[in-house]
Amino acid sequence: MPNAKTAPTPSKAKSASRAKSVAASALSQTKPGRAATGEFTVALGSKTLRTLSSRKANVKALMEVLGETIDESRKSGRSMGFMVEVDRTGQPRILPAKNLPAKAEPEPTARVADDADDLDRALDAARERGRLRAAEVLSGEEMLSAEEFAELLGVSRVTVNAKRLKHELLALEGAKRGFRFPAWQVDENGKPFDVLPKLFELLGDSPWTVYRFLVQRHAELDGASAQDYLRRGRSDQVVEAAESVARGAFA
Repeated sequence: MPNAKTAPTPSKAKSASRAKSVAASALSQTKPGRAATGEFTVALGSKTLRTLSSRKANVKALMEVLGETIDESRKSGRSMGFMVEVDRTGQPRILPAKNLPAKAEPEPTARVADDADDLDRALDAARERGRLRAAEVLSGEEMLSAEEFAELLGVSRVTVNAKRLKHELLALEGAKRGFRFPAWQVDENGKPFDVLPKLFELLGDSPWTVYRFLVQRHAELDGASAQDYLRRGRSDQVVEAAESVARGAFA
């Protein structure tokens, strides 16, 4: 395809619609002799090249409108466009953007609503992942019902529930399974970890928060979990690690 030449850039004083009208007219009846301001080469397939070779003026006019539309879009910050219509004889004609159906820009409230919907979906997905993880934890072999845990301690179920309410025992609640008590919170003497009320005081009232602290590994505990340290009788270091976590949470 011969080199496509660009026409002189319209002055900034001309309106965008006037520039497009001129270019649209040029597409149907471009006059020779217009001065070129530059050129560039576009590689085309042989079939396309044969089709466009006889329509140099049409291609130039089309490129002018394309360039003007890109400039206007960048300046306005809005999506813009035009349409090229080709009749049955192969003659192209540009339809300026003002003749095209307007593409509605999303209203600010619509964008806010879309963002809110995206956030709601993300939160719903996170909650669903949390429910699945909770169900997995609660179904673990080390999770005992109130009756089973009471039997393990050699006390009544009423005593177990009373200690749970005072945060002297760790119990996790699920949607269907009720409260479940980790069996590993009992030391070698058959007593629950006496540091549990202190951990609730430092980490908050959520049993799940205390549970995560106990099962996760901590750098302050040389990479071991808090429950491992408690089983070794090293409750002071566990309290220090909990204090570190609490300081990080409120920093």
